[in-house]
Amino acid sequence: MGQNIEFLFIGCADSRVRAGELMWLKPGEVFIHRNIASMVPDTVLCSRSVVRYAVTHLKVKPVNVCLHYECRSINAALQPADLGLLNPWLRNIRDVYRLPSYELNSIDDVRE
Repeated sequence: MGQNIEFLFIGCADSRVRAGELMWLKPGEVFIHRNIASMVPDTVLCSRSVVRYAVTHLKVKPVNVCLHYECRSINAALQPADLGLLNPWLRNIRDVYRLPSYELNSIDDVRE
């Protein structure tokens, strides 16, 4: 089977998120990078390498970063608990939440 890749999909490692089906694409039509919480930190070589390869060598045009409802990783990052090895990975999410937390806490229904 050949490849005709037009898109880069960056999504959560959650097994419920099915990249190809979300975008109505077949195998060979999307380049996929998945990790905990769909993160693309500039400091992580793996994420940077995936984006660079997709844009430079595969010539993808759109880069799609997909988040989803009820992401346990995002929910875990918003708790003050020590997550051990996950602490450095989820630090960016915690910082985004911590800085404007008064606005985020005023949201009644997070699904809207």
